[in-house]
Amino acid sequence: MLREEFQDVLSKLNPAWKAYSDELDRTGQKPRTNPDGDVDLEGVRFADFVVPECAECAAEGHPGSILKLEVIFFGESIPDKVKERSFSMVDESDRLLLVGTTLATFSAFSPYRRAEIPSGRLVKHALEQNKPVLLLNLGPARTDNIPQVEKIELPSREVLLEACRLLAGSRVSEDQTLSRLLTSGVVKPPDMEDQKDTVSSAAR
Repeated sequence: MLREEFQDVLSKLNPAWKAYSDELDRTGQKPRTNPDGDVDLEGVRFADFVVPECAECAAEGHPGSILKLEVIFFGESIPDKVKERSFSMVDESDRLLLVGTTLATFSAFSPYRRAEIPSGRLVKHALEQNKPVLLLNLGPARTDNIPQVEKIELPSREVLLEACRLLAGSRVSEDQTLSRLLTSGVVKPPDMEDQKDTVSSAAR
């Protein structure tokens, strides 16, 4: 399911929340964002929020299953296959770059041995192999007292945007989608019908 389709389903199931969101857009108000990224919403009832059911799960005989983005949310357990793949990627690399993280979760950094807690202690795993580790992040981090971990204390957005510009070179001015992405940070994929029209026009 496309993100836009999922948003439409959420809006239909939660008209009060849709009205609340529309009102924020209309007035230009922005809810307060906490340092951890959570947003404080006032005057809403979370208990009334309806999460869409997974239609495919229901068709397979598992009604009542909810839709969930294919991401790992804060506080969730990391699947074993993801843990092992993370370790393998560190094994196959010659260095480790961490971007925009305080390493507060033990999944990224831990003083324990991998055999004791096999859930992706990536920094320690890289250091055990004497691989260079670089952290790009503003503010305190769990590795600040570890001399083997270098740190660049700059906004990750600015650094990554400049890196993309340097890597893209002349494509930035030639590719409208890439240019919009580097300018706004958000880009909607081109409509497939629009792409077909563009190709047809070019062919003529």
